[in-house]
Amino acid sequence: MLRGECDVRCFGSVGEFERFSHVEACSFDVVIVDGRVIGDAGAADDAAAGRLFSRDGVTQVICITEDADGRSIGSVTQPVGFLMKPVTREAMDGMLSKALRRRAERAERPVIIVSEGHTRVVQPRDVMWVESHRRLLYIHTCYGDMTTYLKLAQAAMMFPDRFVRCHQSFLVNLDYVTTWSSDRFVLTDGRVIPISQRRRAETRAAVLAYARTMR
Repeated sequence: MLRGECDVRCFGSVGEFERFSHVEACSFDVVIVDGRVIGDAGAADDAAAGRLFSRDGVTQVICITEDADGRSIGSVTQPVGFLMKPVTREAMDGMLSKALRRRAERAERPVIIVSEGHTRVVQPRDVMWVESHRRLLYIHTCYGDMTTYLKLAQAAMMFPDRFVRCHQSFLVNLDYVTTWSSDRFVLTDGRVIPISQRRRAETRAAVLAYARTMR
């Protein structure tokens, strides 16, 4: 049985889920999808599913289905597994545990970045912070910087949980934080990263979840 707190959200369609993810600039560890939602989706929802549930994504997908082979969602993504209706508590707990294990494994995989005409393989541990400025995304690593046309919300979904979006324009790897206050991070290289007022509570929760606290 899974223990601990979790934030659960429910959506009536894939399109609704995508709009929420875009507006809130957030990602999800696990998504549980009724196979009928994908199977009955229109063109817009089907395209959204392709973007949200990519085969190489960190977000893990569990499909609840009445179709033994799950062809509908299987054509869009590679789910953790299929749960046949009616779903038991034991089956759901087992599938969620599997999904979280697979998410942890994939979260540390290298990230592929297309930058200035080159395809670069980036290890999350080497990225100090990511900054969005106008149409470009600047990825600052311990061995140099690179630029790409990704959006910051997309980058946030590609990196592990220790990357916290503390500002509309900044994503920070907590491994490189030496000082934290309510309105800023100071990194190992002396760089000061602002924490916006809107994201202070979320950032504080992320820092406390990441580190042990000694008083």
